Amino acid sequence: EKTRLVEFGRYAQQNAKRREAKPATFDFLGFTHYCDRTRRGYFKVGRRTSRKKYRLKMKAMTLWLKTVRNTYPIREMWDVLKAKLIGHYRYYGVSGNYPRVARFYYETVGQAFKWLNRRSQRRSFTWDEFRLYLERYPLPKPKLYQNLYTLAPVS
Repeated sequence: EKTRLVEFGRYAQQNAKRREAKPATFDFLGFTHYCDRTRRGYFKVGRRTSRKKYRLKMKAMTLWLKTVRNTYPIREMWDVLKAKLIGHYRYYGVSGNYPRVARFYYETVGQAFKWLNRRSQRRSFTWDEFRLYLERYPLPKPKLYQNLYTLAPVS
């Protein structure tokens, strides 16, 4: 049921173009693997966060922010949020996946702003005040942790 054969590799893109179709992709370990090209035009395996896993992680983050907004002080919540972001970056921060990792960061910041402003009937922050708060207590910026092409950590 889960197993299927997929044409994948160096010539999969050319064969798919001949058939006027898109080359096949597959999801494995939370990543969508697809046929890609290097800057010099050689074949490489491209990886990005799978849509399904991205939506699940974003939904879980939103639910967590919603539930802890009134339970803990902002400073305690902020430390846990930092750890959650770093954990996401460490798993999904592989070469070629920076746009999805950065998108997760920006959507999380937007959700944090939204749920912190719903702690009472009055708004806690305007965007300018929230930016100042982020400057004073920054969240970790998106970062790639693993280069899959040389199998070396990104420094």
